[in-house]
Amino acid sequence: MTNDRNRLWIDGCFDFTHHGHAGAILQARSLIPPGTSKSALLCGVHNDNDIAFHKGGKPVMNQSERYAHTRSNRWCSEVIEDAPYVTQPQVLDAHNCQFVVHGDDITTDANGEDCYQQMKDMGRFLVVKRTDGVSTTDIIHRILTGAMATRDSTLCEAHRAVLARYATGADGHGPWCYVFEGRLTEDAIVVRGGYDWDTHNVVYIEGDFDLFHIGHIDQLAQLRERYGAQRRLVVGISTTKDCVMTSLEHVLSVLSCKYVDAVVVEPHTRPETQDAWVLDDPRLKTGQFAYLDKAVILDRIMADRDHYVARNIKKGMSGY
Repeated sequence: MTNDRNRLWIDGCFDFTHHGHAGAILQARSLIPPGTSKSALLCGVHNDNDIAFHKGGKPVMNQSERYAHTRSNRWCSEVIEDAPYVTQPQVLDAHNCQFVVHGDDITTDANGEDCYQQMKDMGRFLVVKRTDGVSTTDIIHRILTGAMATRDSTLCEAHRAVLARYATGADGHGPWCYVFEGRLTEDAIVVRGGYDWDTHNVVYIEGDFDLFHIGHIDQLAQLRERYGAQRRLVVGISTTKDCVMTSLEHVLSVLSCKYVDAVVVEPHTRPETQDAWVLDDPRLKTGQFAYLDKAVILDRIMADRDHYVARNIKKGMSGY
């Protein structure tokens, strides 16, 4: 079977699947023209042992968590587990993918060699822009140094274009999610979604969604299952003084989740709906990843502090 130009492959560790990772997946999906039939973006995710071998340490999030988080991404068609750390043409061939997509940075293996060199030499490598200002390294640096984010009152005005970009639907082109500022009203719409808005058809959940992880996504998935696909799941995102991520990082991370239909940035009031929830409500913490919360993630990093400090210093970080 001939490999399909519109079946693309992107791979990575996807540790702390933050909005930089989500942005790379979105950019890769956007390389497929809108309206293309039988198109797909396959996301290959490396296992823990391969990451430990090539990077010198295990990821913060284990492979089950990373597989599930990537699978929840709005623009990911399918997750390929145990994807090889060094991208191999025969793996892409097995999935009928012509090209691999990666950011404009270089990823090296345990020998210091470019993981994508063979694909580049074969002309089967497509480049997207790496998201500046966010990385797993940077987030770990904030945790190690105790840096906390502040609420950004200019978020919606200053970042309207990027909000609209992350609010696109599953094809990475057309609109889907609504973005509201402060309240769930018509005059507070910052980005208009791809469906008719109906305030009476809302299921609402509010929280900080800091270090947005599969434990949060598990709760969103349960709300989707409880209320069905016809109800609009709206997420209110509040930045508190204890948050590691910035307001923008929270919002973009949540927008990338396929269960979400709208977000309210820094909500002032809750909408008038009987179906209103708070993040981490015990009734929602019953899924496979109910054990996972922010404290667990912080404990993992602090338990291996020396490793992460040494790794970050090697990458040019300081202040420890």
